[in-house]
Amino acid sequence: MRLRLFTMSVCLLLASLMAFGQAGTGTITGVVTDQTGAVVAGANISAKNTETGVVFPSATSNTGNYTLTQLPPGTYELSIKVQGFKDYTHKNLQVQVAGIIREDVGLTVGSTGENVTVTAEASMLKT
Repeated sequence: MRLRLFTMSVCLLLASLMAFGQAGTGTITGVVTDQTGAVVAGANISAKNTETGVVFPSATSNTGNYTLTQLPPGTYELSIKVQGFKDYTHKNLQVQVAGIIREDVGLTVGSTGENVTVTAEASMLKT
């Protein structure tokens, strides 16, 4: 009886460890520039999971780089907003487990009331 209890305990422990190992996240990264190719610092970045509605905010660094990490797998809508430029939106970004999506964005000058929406697929980085 003890052996059976020990065996079941070990099996349950191994099963829980395997289930824990299945969790994973993805990343969206890139550089935000203007029409001349100069980097845009301080742009507000957000990735919204269209399935759950959860928003993951970020901002560009002084070098125009941004990285959104720890994104659960799913479909996302990437939005970039900065004063003096048109808002940028990219819909249907597919984030996969351990996937890295590179999304470099060139903003165009305009009022913040104007929007640019992209529906093309982003390229996946091969690691």
